Amino acid sequence: MGILTKAKGMDFYRKIPRDMTQGTYLGTILSILATSLIVFLLIAETRAYLKTTFETKVVVDRSVDGELLRINFNVSFPALSCEFASVDVGDALGLTRYNLTKTVFKRPIDGNFRPTGPLAWAEKTPGKDGDAHVNEEELTEAQIVVEKHKEALATGRVTHSSAEPLTTEEEMQAFNDAHSVTMINFYAPWCPWSQRLQPVFDAAAIQLHETFNTNSQNMHSIALGRVNCVEHEQLCRKHHIQGYPTVRIFTRGSDLIAHGRHTDHASYHGDRTVSAIVEFGKSMVDVPAGGEGNIPVPKGKPTKDNEKKPQPPRPNEQIDFKVANHADVVQTRASTGCSITGFVLVKKVPGHVFFTADAKNGHSFDVDKLNVTHQVHHFYFGQQLSASRQKYMARFHRGEKEGDWHDKLANDFVVSKNPRTSHEHYLQTVLTTMQPLGPFAQPFNVYEYTQHTHSVKTPDGETPRAKFHFTPSPVQILGVEKRREFYQFITTLMAIVGGVYSVVGIIDGLMHNTSLMFKRKMQLGKAM
Repeated sequence: MGILTKAKGMDFYRKIPRDMTQGTYLGTILSILATSLIVFLLIAETRAYLKTTFETKVVVDRSVDGELLRINFNVSFPALSCEFASVDVGDALGLTRYNLTKTVFKRPIDGNFRPTGPLAWAEKTPGKDGDAHVNEEELTEAQIVVEKHKEALATGRVTHSSAEPLTTEEEMQAFNDAHSVTMINFYAPWCPWSQRLQPVFDAAAIQLHETFNTNSQNMHSIALGRVNCVEHEQLCRKHHIQGYPTVRIFTRGSDLIAHGRHTDHASYHGDRTVSAIVEFGKSMVDVPAGGEGNIPVPKGKPTKDNEKKPQPPRPNEQIDFKVANHADVVQTRASTGCSITGFVLVKKVPGHVFFTADAKNGHSFDVDKLNVTHQVHHFYFGQQLSASRQKYMARFHRGEKEGDWHDKLANDFVVSKNPRTSHEHYLQTVLTTMQPLGPFAQPFNVYEYTQHTHSVKTPDGETPRAKFHFTPSPVQILGVEKRREFYQFITTLMAIVGGVYSVVGIIDGLMHNTSLMFKRKMQLGKAM
């Protein structure tokens, strides 16, 4: 019993008999207030414990030497045809790649950004680049053939022209209706490629006429024409001509090839030599063997023997099939714009991505009319964030300026208000590595960037373009999600309970003693 008695002396929480305590109204009110305050602080502290925080630090970029940066894009140009739209990439190391196709897809759209055809892989156009289209010797031979033909035409030895000049839509439609197959060169006199093609095209027209003029049954089954797009701008605009020269192929009066609910323009992109154009023309229609052929006489061209003789039927779908499947034919949707989507891999050094009209394949463009108005649907670096990670990054940036810093340019619309306008986007990107909280959470990387956009006048010698300049940051942000330690949470809870109890107890004691003091003074005053 002595040991137990001594143990009671270690009791920190000695009890006072209830009959020796006294309850007061003030104490009751303070107890209710203290309980309410303790409950409120406990709830607030529990919520603060459950809520995570982010610890960030800035370090030198930890990327491995030679690591590539992926740039993803989806940009729509309502006034740039998919036939000429090109994606070019370059960097500060001097590496430049033109007209990327392996990871780029195009979809034709109209002026209101509505799709007019399916998404298709951007394939390189057939034919050779630049000067390789025709050499000087072939060009000189073609010029000689054209000059001799002009002399023969002037003396009356021949009556047919070379490539037929066309000036109106009605004249062009009549010309196309009068032949099974026609090839029409839409050109601009100021264009150097048009100047080189003109004698070649005329010489090919002369040779094709001589080839198919062996008997009356095959006369004019194929013919070549030309349209001056400077003098007849509206006619060229109606046919969606954006680059010069453009050679369109018309069968049965139209250059449109049906594909289900959609139609394509048929354009010749083969070599620009007399032999190549003549061989292409021969492949479109059967050359008569031994002077006798089975090519039907086109509508509107009856034989001289009997003008009232019933006309044979027009060429059937076999010609359309030949055009649609020829290696030198490029089919482009009958629309004015193009939506370009895909990705490129670049080194992590400053560089650029250009969207422009491809002038590397023997075409020229009127820079005053080339419009690169565009809408950016997506433009981001690295892998696309899932919806859950987008919400996670929104929590990380809570309290900052709002916006999707991973895809800052999304839905950005830029308009060319003046001719010869190029648009430049300057992007500064930084790699952020996030470490979410949880035993099974995996860290992930996200590239975020700031952007500044302005429009400039295109320098002489360049075509208007949409430029995206990017500069990777040499630093990296590490973000670690953390929660307070559990022992800190328990300590705070105990401090809340004990602190509130003690403080309110002190307040209660002061107020109670003050009240007793006033009561004694009042009693002493009455006694006196």
